[in-house]
Amino acid sequence: MSNLCLTSMVALARKPRIAVRSWIFTIAFLTSALSWCQSGTSPSAAVKADKSPVPVQSDTAEQNLIKRIAPVFPPLARMARLQGVVKIEVVISKTGSVESFKVLSGHPLFVQSAIDAVKQWQFKPFLVDDQPVTARTVVEVPFSLGVPDAEYKAEQKNNQIYFERRKECSSLLKERRYAEAEALCRSLVELSERLPLERQLERMTANQLSGHVLFSQRKYAEALIFYQRELAIGSARLKPTEAELGYAYYDVAMGFHATEEIEKAQSNYERAEATLRKVE
Repeated sequence: MSNLCLTSMVALARKPRIAVRSWIFTIAFLTSALSWCQSGTSPSAAVKADKSPVPVQSDTAEQNLIKRIAPVFPPLARMARLQGVVKIEVVISKTGSVESFKVLSGHPLFVQSAIDAVKQWQFKPFLVDDQPVTARTVVEVPFSLGVPDAEYKAEQKNNQIYFERRKECSSLLKERRYAEAEALCRSLVELSERLPLERQLERMTANQLSGHVLFSQRKYAEALIFYQRELAIGSARLKPTEAELGYAYYDVAMGFHATEEIEKAQSNYERAEATLRKVE
């Protein structure tokens, strides 16, 4: 193949295209380190009681709860395989409706869904000397994937290690420190296999990055193996109108082109172009 063509492809390979959906998990990982605290009451739900609300223990409030609306599990949180609890301090009116709220803790991706649910909850009126009073208590809104806590913690730890290592791999690739990046990026592929089965896009990205590192060192045959794995995962997981699939075809085409398998390269270039033209 011509030096000009090869140089052009190497330049493209040095700019890894991280799968769009994999950013979902990056965002989830970054925001999981945040603590969510909403001070004061909601602007649209000011406290209407004349006197300070009477504090009520959570277990007592639970006994008075007569209408519990379950929260909607946010799709983004489900894709990121997050679970947890949102704690909300609520002020309950004399009639038992939720007057105001203050979020105490919880993952940001769960907070709005928890608020939307709790605002619809209804309690039996709380009584003091047989008279209804405004009350204040803390409620918990759980979001669960059905994963045991120990397993979930191990999964989150693997997520953290994966994203940190992916960042290092990408940085070394960007800095053209290919020899140094090779072992790190190969280990990223191994690490991605420890992630839950649903995390196929992370596996695509890990194979893509390893392929780019090897391609940049002119180890074309080895790079092609990783690109083919990337494409195999994408073909099984993605819709034919998704850009990441088009990029995977392009990576495989580069690998075949560099190994001088021109017909296969042309076929995959055409598939890449056709897929990217259909991107929604």
